[in-house]
Amino acid sequence: MGIRRDQARSGVPLNQRGMAIAIDSRDGPLFVSNTARSTTQGLKLLTMQSNSSQLPRNEQVFDTATFFVSLTTARSMRTTLDAYAKWEEKEDEFEDLLGDDARRPRNFKLFESASSIREAHLRDYWTDDVDRFPRRPGDFTWEVWTRNDYDYLFSKVAGQLEVDTEDRATQFVETTVRNVTATPEQMRQLVRVTGAVVELRGASSFASDYMSAPSVVSSSAVTSLVDRIAPAAAGAPRVTVLDTGVNFANELLRGSLPRGRCHTVSDDWAIADHDGHGTKMAGVALFGDLSEVASGQGSIRLTTALESVVVTAPEGGIDIPARDAIQRAVELVEEESSERVFCLAQTAHDEPQDGRPSSTSAALDQLAYGGGKQPRLFCVAVGNVSHSEDEPYQVADYADRNRRFGVQSPAQALNALAVGAMTWKADGDDLIAGAGDLAPTSRTSQDWTVTKTFKPDIVMEGGNFEIDFDEIFSRPSPENLVLTTARGPGTKMLAMTGETSAATAAASGLAARLMARYPKFRTETIRGMMVHCADWTPEMLRQRTELEQSLSARDSWAALLARYGWGVPNEQRLFMSSKSDMTMIVEDTLQPFEIGDSNQVRLKEMKYFKLPWPTRELQALNQRKAEMRVTLSYFVEPDPHAIARNRHDRYPSHQLKFDVRRFGETDARARLRFNELGEDDDTFGGSDDGWIAGSRLPRKGTIHHDIWRGPAYQLADRDGISIAPIRGWWADIRHSERYARSVKFSLMVSIKILNGEADIYNPVMAAVPAQALIGANVAAARR
Repeated sequence: MGIRRDQARSGVPLNQRGMAIAIDSRDGPLFVSNTARSTTQGLKLLTMQSNSSQLPRNEQVFDTATFFVSLTTARSMRTTLDAYAKWEEKEDEFEDLLGDDARRPRNFKLFESASSIREAHLRDYWTDDVDRFPRRPGDFTWEVWTRNDYDYLFSKVAGQLEVDTEDRATQFVETTVRNVTATPEQMRQLVRVTGAVVELRGASSFASDYMSAPSVVSSSAVTSLVDRIAPAAAGAPRVTVLDTGVNFANELLRGSLPRGRCHTVSDDWAIADHDGHGTKMAGVALFGDLSEVASGQGSIRLTTALESVVVTAPEGGIDIPARDAIQRAVELVEEESSERVFCLAQTAHDEPQDGRPSSTSAALDQLAYGGGKQPRLFCVAVGNVSHSEDEPYQVADYADRNRRFGVQSPAQALNALAVGAMTWKADGDDLIAGAGDLAPTSRTSQDWTVTKTFKPDIVMEGGNFEIDFDEIFSRPSPENLVLTTARGPGTKMLAMTGETSAATAAASGLAARLMARYPKFRTETIRGMMVHCADWTPEMLRQRTELEQSLSARDSWAALLARYGWGVPNEQRLFMSSKSDMTMIVEDTLQPFEIGDSNQVRLKEMKYFKLPWPTRELQALNQRKAEMRVTLSYFVEPDPHAIARNRHDRYPSHQLKFDVRRFGETDARARLRFNELGEDDDTFGGSDDGWIAGSRLPRKGTIHHDIWRGPAYQLADRDGISIAPIRGWWADIRHSERYARSVKFSLMVSIKILNGEADIYNPVMAAVPAQALIGANVAAARR
């Protein structure tokens, strides 16, 4: 057989030789074991794909699974197929129910659901959009995913074929990802001979979105601002701008960004801003909207600083894969120790926009997780609807708030703080967005059906667009954008910016200021607080009410979250205090898994927190309306190849969930009810009125937030919160030995009296020293 000969000639060890087969289903799903993966014994599952997304309705739907089979497995499979062909079901259906399944041939259900078994083709490995698959015989840049234990074979054979491979690869728990430039025929040979490849995608890199906005010439304004600036002290938290570079010579930035903190991920690129986008982001991250700062008179005392890394290739430069650019950037800046927030307002345009993880979003998730010891906070733009001078934004797309334009990669990363854009700027006529609504081009996750997650997490100011005279197209409104710093040249030190780029820079700056204010808070807490203190605007809530006229209550809330996340972070609530509005923060760890008596990985630990609570005060307030907010924030380690196997639930290493004690419920009953939920169940524990999300909406991702509203006397009983794990890939991949790890989490709980003042803060503070808490340190943070 040709494949054996070719593998022998290429030096593939005998025990690693084999071939890939594809099994097509009959009409309907293909039965493949939930535990199948590329490292299991026997049939090694590489990809599991359905054609349902590529077909019109009522067409036949079928699955295709691609497996790697060794020589030994191929022989065994032939024997099993012979046994299957001879198998006859017993007529007594009761005997079947009582154990006939155990007497069936191995892989019986797989064969029953299959229509054909054939040699795998190159297209069977393709997990990207089908339109991106190369249709010409020439060179194409592939994103190649290989098995870690076979990766050396891929590199070896690629060298023999003189195929151009990327020097630096990205490694995940069981797979390695690299870019390879090769013809389809060369790639077919690499796949066939090495047996290393598990999936193929198209390559991608970062790109800046186009937005035409004028520079502003105002030397006197700049001089006045410079004179008022007091830079942050040494050691202040930094916003790391991952972009097109920053003009560190801009007078407004010079005191916060020395040249030594400007980097580039490629030695062939300059550190200077080659586009102007990065300098605009730096100004927003440091100052916010300069038009608001300029209107003041006093000193501008900064508490944060900047650093810059060029991650986007200049015009004519050689692109670097987006996932690699992020990794290189992190390594460069972390040569110098500092607290920092990473600002990523660039997007990988050629990657999935339907919520499926990409190599870039997975690399970001892995960096954010930081091995569980050094977590990192990334604020990432959800991206903008593309537009240009020649193809302006169409007004009609705003009617459903850009539903057909999905969030761009890598903002789907579970560990990222994904930022969309809204606007308060609505001065003038013929503007698209009303005050408090979505900024015109901000993307949403309204059409995400596979992952069932909601992005953005929050929204911030992104400016507005004005409608053209034809009422069909629109353009950025200069009077309704964000004033920031400019690249130059000469006296052009100010410029306008907007969209999700400006919103992301603003969120990064806010998170860094929160770090400066609370230097002992964990990264999980900083990220969680940005969501915890967010609110929907009146216009956003009006939109939800309007949607409820045609949708269910559940779907209208889902649409709200998919458009706006949890709303706009309230800076006053983040930094200010009130007697009737307080927050408690729990920073703790939990070990999700352990080895059980049967030598199988099982869930290990659930925690129950009895919080210091103003019980008497709340009972005395009786029917007064009160609010409770709960946010659970943590990071996960990704296994991106789980998506190719159609196991989205195994992308995260683990998940966590929370549940709140209910009105009239004892602590013991609350713990028992929560413990009775299934170990893979990420839903609320049954019905509990008053919650916005509750049992109606899935809690996906790694920031779980919910809001309860009701009478104060009922809130008096809600002083107990359970935290428990959900299974992820740590429980499946024994050889990784991750099952014994502990994970960090931050739990934020706020209570607030909505109508009128009432002192609930001081009773809690008085109770904290005497309060016995289970395995945690609780900080009662006054807001």
